[in-house]
Amino acid sequence: MKNILDQLARNTGLLPEPLSAAILAGNTPPAEEIVMAVLIGCMDAYFVLDRDTSLNERCIARMALAVAFLAAMTVLGER
Repeated sequence: MKNILDQLARNTGLLPEPLSAAILAGNTPPAEEIVMAVLIGCMDAYFVLDRDTSLNERCIARMALAVAFLAAMTVLGER
């Protein structure tokens, strides 16, 4: 899990700077904050791609949004 979070913090723009900095410093933030940041990023991507792109790109954006939403439900349901 630590390796996945490290890659997420280094290689994507999905996480806000404070979350990325905390992960890279070795202080893992709560999973809820990470999942919500990814969910918001996927929602942004979906709404940007919703109208002006090909059907294939819209399908990929919908799948990413669905996976992020299900991950959020799973993480929040583990409490």
